[in-house]
Amino acid sequence: MKQGKLGLMITLIVSGALLATSALAMEGHADHKMSGEMNHTDKQQMQGMQNGKAIMTLPAEQEIDGVKGMFHLMPIDPKVLPAGHKATHHLMVMFNDVGTGKAIEAGTVAVKVTSPDESISGPHKMMGMQGHFGADVNLDKPGVWHFRMATKFADGKVRQFHSHHVVK
Repeated sequence: MKQGKLGLMITLIVSGALLATSALAMEGHADHKMSGEMNHTDKQQMQGMQNGKAIMTLPAEQEIDGVKGMFHLMPIDPKVLPAGHKATHHLMVMFNDVGTGKAIEAGTVAVKVTSPDESISGPHKMMGMQGHFGADVNLDKPGVWHFRMATKFADGKVRQFHSHHVVK
């Protein structure tokens, strides 16, 4: 009997934590429409993860073969990373079907990262998450970093996108 009550109590605690996490994840997104155009100018001051740093919109919003890509980079607080994980930023790419205006949330996306010394890492698979594709990247040197993404969505076309960021 005690084991049954303990199991029920654990289930209720975990369920409550999941509900609270979902609510917090959606906080501040009411005016952030992903199904329309990907104009994030109203959200330029969004706060980054848990360290109070702003999300950076990267240059070169691109439209390729009817798909628009918009790129964001968010600093990661090292305190929230698991031991041994060396990422400094979370790269986010949002894709939008130009014809329908709908967000593209399914498909395959990979990124190759070129460092300032021109060494290339990757390709790293970008995971689909909450309206964007994302990957953690390690931008540990000053200079220009390039992100080259290849995509394959439901239409079967391979598209290549590019953006960059300067680390000071």
